[in-house]
Amino acid sequence: MNRSLPDVLADILTFKGALLERIEDGYLEFIVPPSLSKTLGVPEHGKLSFVYPPFDESVISASYESDFFRSIDRLFPGKGKIAKAVYSSHLPNIEKVSRWVSEKIAFSNASFRLQKVDNQRIAYALIFFKYVALSDEKREGVFFLLVNEENFSTFPLNANLTAFWEDLKEPEEIYTKGERISKALRAGFSAASLIVKEEFEPFIKSLERRLNRDIIRVFEYYETLKSEIHKTFEKKFFSEKESSEEQSEEGRKVLSGRLDVVEGEKRWKIQDLVSKYALNIRIEPICIIDIETESLVFWLEVRRRLSSRIFPLSYNPFLKKVDSLPCENCFHPRGTYYLCDEKLHILCATCFKKCPGCGREYCSVCYPKGCPRCKK
Repeated sequence: MNRSLPDVLADILTFKGALLERIEDGYLEFIVPPSLSKTLGVPEHGKLSFVYPPFDESVISASYESDFFRSIDRLFPGKGKIAKAVYSSHLPNIEKVSRWVSEKIAFSNASFRLQKVDNQRIAYALIFFKYVALSDEKREGVFFLLVNEENFSTFPLNANLTAFWEDLKEPEEIYTKGERISKALRAGFSAASLIVKEEFEPFIKSLERRLNRDIIRVFEYYETLKSEIHKTFEKKFFSEKESSEEQSEEGRKVLSGRLDVVEGEKRWKIQDLVSKYALNIRIEPICIIDIETESLVFWLEVRRRLSSRIFPLSYNPFLKKVDSLPCENCFHPRGTYYLCDEKLHILCATCFKKCPGCGREYCSVCYPKGCPRCKK
């Protein structure tokens, strides 16, 4: 799972009949049969570049964001998007895990009671996402997210993937659950956007520091230039005793025009810097593996004031621990958990918002547009 993009593409193209040779770091030379050339929209002989930006305009860019990378889809029509798998789980002692659930799960404004524990078949969506971040430089990569299709709890994977990858088997029967997978994908997208944002926080701060540094330099340069223009015009038009009032007025107009030009150029330079350091991030799912397995499901009765709701919490057989509670707004919980008053949605501290206008706490799921009281 840690293989590089050039290695993976080389394997795919070789399987389809191409000849490839690594000519230097970041470049592959290829010869492909006419049928493959037509399918991919490339010449029969050429070079692939995995360097951004390519130093040689004659080579074909093969990065995650390139047209060539997208064209690889054409080699697998109808395949590679969603796959089915089964996983043989080894479940722990029910009493031990039940005690853990009762002791460790907590809400800041509510309570819960463990009603029952079931041993049942559930499904997880293993979603492969790719991301591309463009600024004054380019960063790209792939990461994996495991989503419980029962309650949409999410968990990012890295080295954890290899622990169970080899134990996945092809199912004897295929069950279609398109609606569940669709909801799991939406939850995964929400979590993925926050995961990538957190991952890029140091880079974003670095961009902001460099942007502020360059803006200060531009501002100081043009303010110095304006000061020099002021001094020149003072000396030429306003300091000479014999200067007439008409000449002075003409000098003021010329000075004002020069300063306006400099101010306009300064604003353009600053806007150019803002565009240069702006960070554009795109996230896209590559494929989904719908994994069916056997698990323990803990049915919690969550209570807030006089209302209650039944919510399922599962033991994760892949990670050998109980899934975390999801946040039903962002699906990437940060902080403690709350229940909303209206429909008892489970929210993390970040999504259980306090209105900046009236101070009322409100549910981001029930009121996605803002505070229901003051509309802020």
